Amino acid sequence: MALDIRVSVSNKTGFLTELEAQARSKARSDSQSDETGRGKFCKVDLHTFLTASLIFSSFLVNFSVNGQCAPVYIQPEIQFQRMDGFGAAGVNGCAQEVYSQAEPRRTKLLNLLFGPDGARINILRNEIWWTGKRLPFTHPLYLRGLIYYFGDEDNESAQYFLMREAQKRQEMILNSCVWTPPPQWKTNNSFKDGGELLPSHYEDFADYLLGYLEFYKKIRNQDFQLISLQNRPDKKQGGQSCSWNGEQLRDFVKVVGSRLRQRGYPTKIMLPEVEWEQAGTYLQPILADPEARRMISYLGVHSSRKSSSDRMALNNVCKSENFKLWQSEFAVPEGRNPGNIDDGLLLATQMLEDLVQSDCHAWLYWALMTPLGSDEKKQGLLERTGTRLEPSKKFWCFTQFSRFIPRDAVRIAVRGNTSPMIAFRNPEYNGMTLVMINSTAGPITENLEMRGWTMERLLAYRTSEKEDCVQVPLPPESASKQSMALEPKSVTTVVAQIRRLRQ
Repeated sequence: MALDIRVSVSNKTGFLTELEAQARSKARSDSQSDETGRGKFCKVDLHTFLTASLIFSSFLVNFSVNGQCAPVYIQPEIQFQRMDGFGAAGVNGCAQEVYSQAEPRRTKLLNLLFGPDGARINILRNEIWWTGKRLPFTHPLYLRGLIYYFGDEDNESAQYFLMREAQKRQEMILNSCVWTPPPQWKTNNSFKDGGELLPSHYEDFADYLLGYLEFYKKIRNQDFQLISLQNRPDKKQGGQSCSWNGEQLRDFVKVVGSRLRQRGYPTKIMLPEVEWEQAGTYLQPILADPEARRMISYLGVHSSRKSSSDRMALNNVCKSENFKLWQSEFAVPEGRNPGNIDDGLLLATQMLEDLVQSDCHAWLYWALMTPLGSDEKKQGLLERTGTRLEPSKKFWCFTQFSRFIPRDAVRIAVRGNTSPMIAFRNPEYNGMTLVMINSTAGPITENLEMRGWTMERLLAYRTSEKEDCVQVPLPPESASKQSMALEPKSVTTVVAQIRRLRQ
């Protein structure tokens, strides 16, 4: 009886638990082992495995929790996905709530979200509202080529305000997403509780979406890089929603895609905006239809539930089909302590997992704040203090990624780490960003090393129970090596310039 066992000396705590779990499950690939840096696979029989367990259990009793048996190797020459960035959604009244903040609080909040000294969010997800008005033939705007008008709805105007203010602070990627088509075209004649878009109105709704893009282009001088045809197409009850299956989305994406191409719009289409394990069901009929396949460029998935083995399959589909994969919705569950660092660590761990295990090109939080009156059992990125909106530990842990990992940064290989860790390279100015998470109650020391490279001009920033993305001192630099002490329950980001050594 042969088992695939991943042997990891550097992962001290929980080592036997990991070994036993690995023995009971299917072994991962060697390339994934190199990526996580926790060791190599070897074939052993059951007797050898049990013997090794006893030896290592004896070894671990005398092993210091903070001891290191090997350095953490950072390898800039081994590269993975190129990042589009980090974002959040200003939907369900969130943009309106930001807009309603009194000055100077509103400007301070906008700088905190989008400014270079804040979270530096560069992807904004907005909601295509279903109340657009069809213009009569005699309307002056109709004569200019517009079919629908969206400027009378307060929520729509607030979302435009948020887009405009974000773009003043940096270059943005705008992702417009459908929550529901107009109710009169659905089977249940309602904007909520699911219902389906009637096939007889596919072309009507495609014209509606094109009218939305044209309104923003011609009236507000605004382009959208991405359009998601439906948020949560599996949702059958609750708030704004519309239900779709894979075959229906296949037929509809062909109608929308052909409209965009005929009019010369560069906006890309994203599907299917469901959980990881559900994506295959929606993708299969689309990939089987060559015309439908040509219409989409991005896949959006939600990390609302526990991750599954479907991650690897979806990742492989994206690589073979040349799709960009975005994690487009995750939220910390409601009922936890919003001011506690544990919520921030949960968020940071999920971000790192999606970026490392699934090669996501972008990572988006659910909403800027929990919408007022929402029945969703989720926490927003910001917290309310009376009428004020304040950053939470979730926000600061999110910022440890979003502020320091620029658009077009490329993820690079890290191996040998004890704590969760991810590294990126920005080729434009030979920059490197390293994010490390210590979720334990004790300190951890990681010894970083780069073979054939040097690390220079290092700066470190940390979020912990008492710190909010503040700069912290570092030991003296030592060319290709650096020792990093990770405080208990903290997220630490190191930025540096790297230089290849001459052979």
